[in-house]
Amino acid sequence: MTPAEPQTRPQEPAAPARLRSFRTLEDVTVVEALLAHLEAERVDTVFGIPGGNIAPLVQALRRQSRIRFIIGSHEGGTAFMADGYARATGKLGVCAVTAGPGATNAMTGVASAHLDQVPVLTLSGQVSTERFGLAAIQESTDEGGINTAEMFRHCTASSSTIVDAKSFPRLLERALKTAQAVPYGAVHLSVPTNIARQKLEKVSVPTAPGAWKGTLSAAPASEVYTAFELLRQAKRPLLYLGSGAREALEGRGAEFTAFVRRYCLPVATSLRGKGLFSEEDALSLGVLGIAGSKRAEQYLREGVDVLMVLGSRLGEWASKSFSSLFQMASTVIQVDATPSVIGQFLQVNLPIVADVSSVVGGLVEFGHGSAPGSEALVRERRQHLNELNLAHRAAAAVLPEDGPLKPQHVMAELNPHLRGNTDLYVDMGNCTGWATHCLRIAPPARVFYPCGLSSMGWSMGAVIGGKVGRPENTAIALTGDGSFLMNGTELVTAVRYQVGAVYLVLNDNYLGMVNHGEHSQAKGEYALDDAFFSLGDPDLVKFSESLGARAYEVTRPGQLARLLPEVLRRADEERRPQVIVARIDYREVPPYGDRFAAVASAPKEG
Repeated sequence: MTPAEPQTRPQEPAAPARLRSFRTLEDVTVVEALLAHLEAERVDTVFGIPGGNIAPLVQALRRQSRIRFIIGSHEGGTAFMADGYARATGKLGVCAVTAGPGATNAMTGVASAHLDQVPVLTLSGQVSTERFGLAAIQESTDEGGINTAEMFRHCTASSSTIVDAKSFPRLLERALKTAQAVPYGAVHLSVPTNIARQKLEKVSVPTAPGAWKGTLSAAPASEVYTAFELLRQAKRPLLYLGSGAREALEGRGAEFTAFVRRYCLPVATSLRGKGLFSEEDALSLGVLGIAGSKRAEQYLREGVDVLMVLGSRLGEWASKSFSSLFQMASTVIQVDATPSVIGQFLQVNLPIVADVSSVVGGLVEFGHGSAPGSEALVRERRQHLNELNLAHRAAAAVLPEDGPLKPQHVMAELNPHLRGNTDLYVDMGNCTGWATHCLRIAPPARVFYPCGLSSMGWSMGAVIGGKVGRPENTAIALTGDGSFLMNGTELVTAVRYQVGAVYLVLNDNYLGMVNHGEHSQAKGEYALDDAFFSLGDPDLVKFSESLGARAYEVTRPGQLARLLPEVLRRADEERRPQVIVARIDYREVPPYGDRFAAVASAPKEG
């Protein structure tokens, strides 16, 4: 059968384009207009902390019942909640904080969302415009305080201060468009209190969601066809999925799976792309990157003639600390929505700047009408992958059934429960490496990481936002004790608003990733149990219980497996956060060899 030729002219659309429609609101305040726009975007929750300079918005939220206002314990935690809400729902996440320290406290969470391309709108308060330059309390301008709008400008896609009520609708719409343009990102608006209360004679608001959501042009059929032919004829191809392929795989995952099986195309993912393709599938090589799969690394090391990267920037996490193994690929195809990231690490032979979904759809369509270039190569590749998987399973260490609890035990006992509509929010630290290396995720289960800024403490808020946005899903945060101590006070938020999230804490009483990293570089200069990185051995069970959560401790292999079903049931039935503190062996070395080596490297002298 000869391959189908690419389309040279656009086909007539199956249905006419959907027109935007608007309704007009009259005699409303700026904050009332804001809430109407959020409703149009189907936003049902705003996360934040009240303050004097954001009082008009808080009062407007109190006067209505359609949008819930969840009050956190720290602005950084509420920004993480907005992030988790957006990831879980695909909708805009919204965070509202007061001026000055409220805004600066939120900044880490906002920057984290932005670097992970999550659509988040941050609304910060501001003193009245007539007080600019008078050193008013929490003034956030260059005239008499700190310019938070300018600070946010450096860690968001856009940041503006509203200085006139009439310009507010235009600047809000611009912010909404920017946050939801591909690639998504965070945006910020600073709203002075007097502007927030001013009336607008008329405001146009969309009548249906998605009015401000941006779309990318589909990839040219000729480019997709070239990519398809390269894959079809390849001897050792590799498809590499990043987080930018999430929407494509959630929409056409079954068709994509059928396509790769037909042509026997091995699939690896970045850390943030983990689980987009079932890691139980025989064609899955797992995560290729820091703390990733040894079989993925081996496949790449043995040589790849066609590497197709779908939706990954190939940053340090994804490229295994910029491993030279990637440079060995003979032909590289990279698909991304952002032109600047294509080729920033690898020399790319076929760059495709387009919506990843259009490329996935095109590959699937071309695959329907063609056979593999060589059935013999397909059989050979399938046999090699089977042998590779068997060899790595045989080489896997056998975990002892007694003795201290190791993080590998925790992952093995957690994994069977990551089924169905389960969302796992993995924090930064040793837990990141163990989750990446040991867990096997299969859709519809999802896993989320804050890799862009690598923010510790992220999961404590993100899991709350995710569970609020998708209450029907099981929501689990996997975190370390260091991260738990940073933002663990958000447990009281989960208790207050009856959020049945589950927190699994790897407790080794150290800043473990740093401790092991420094120890590996020091080469015996100090002991691993040196007190320098110790956390002081706080009682995390009592801490959790003092905030209203149910808490448990596991110390031996097998305890977590027996406990988890009951904990998951209680989380949903009681609508109360559950905390499992897993006391793990601090001596177990995390799978971060490449990262530790990269951090230890120093410029050569001379």
